Amino acid sequence: MRKSFIMAVALSGAVINTFYSVDILRSIYDSQYNSAIKEIMISAVVLEIGWITLLIWVIIDPFERRHILLFTIPPILLGNILHGVNQFWSHSENLMAIALNTAFGLFYSALFFAAFMAGKDEKN
Repeated sequence: MRKSFIMAVALSGAVINTFYSVDILRSIYDSQYNSAIKEIMISAVVLEIGWITLLIWVIIDPFERRHILLFTIPPILLGNILHGVNQFWSHSENLMAIALNTAFGLFYSALFFAAFMAGKDEKN
């Protein structure tokens, strides 16, 4: 049961990152972006693919590689906070955007931490 939980959390992260990378990849071909922005998008896609690979690596041996989930927590939290701030400044949204993105980041970070803890006592 604990192994399945760790695998499900890692898989959910891999799926979310896959959607992000596909969306960014499609945006690279959008004519509204100049080459400098497209270079940043290329870097973002490559980083997303790298993170997908790491999360799939966790799925293959969840107890041994569960520590990778800890490294995932700061980018999740920071990314959600910065996304909320960006929505606030660029789309004139209210502070609720920041609060909702932060709450989602905290929830998902807690989920990754719980998955890490689920494998803590497992002997390999």
